[in-house]
Amino acid sequence: MLLTMVGSGDVLPRHRRTAAWRVLRPCEAALRRLLVVVKQVLAIEARETAPRAVPVIAGRSKGARSTRIPAFALFDARKSFKPRSTWRGPKPVPRIRYFDEVQVFEPRIVVTPDDLVDARNLTRRLYALQRALGDLPGQAKRLARWEAKRRAVRAVTGKYIAPMRPGKPPGHRDRGKHPADYVLKDCHALALYALHDPPDTT
Repeated sequence: MLLTMVGSGDVLPRHRRTAAWRVLRPCEAALRRLLVVVKQVLAIEARETAPRAVPVIAGRSKGARSTRIPAFALFDARKSFKPRSTWRGPKPVPRIRYFDEVQVFEPRIVVTPDDLVDARNLTRRLYALQRALGDLPGQAKRLARWEAKRRAVRAVTGKYIAPMRPGKPPGHRDRGKHPADYVLKDCHALALYALHDPPDTT
């Protein structure tokens, strides 16, 4: 559905890009949790392997940096706890005007749902998601290698970042009724069960 919605163009109408982002984010979070389950079930251990070549989206130039499919992000983005300013009133500075001052008013930009906006980042992440779905064991091994690297860093710095961030997963919506919302809830529950009550694989 996402591939049909986005296609292979560099631009999309604003409303289509927004709709695609709302589905892609919970799908990415669900896949991360699915990889945690696969790694636990298969009891995959970290093992260094040679990096594989990164494929290129068909129909695009190889010279452009944005055409390369990135590796799927295995770790959730961390929450930002920086305080956000909620003040939306006038700035606390004096507004001084002079009689001979020439004021230039820039035309106000009107944003509409049909405006064409850049969709290259969305397309690249969608293709990365598609490629990861086609190679779950390989991505689970990649996750094990990254976890091993981060455990090594933890031994030195004392800091460790797990694949799943605490609390609700990225893209979670309490009242979401899209199929991706239900998939995310199920995968999150399965990942928690696999981590705390690992199944017997012997």
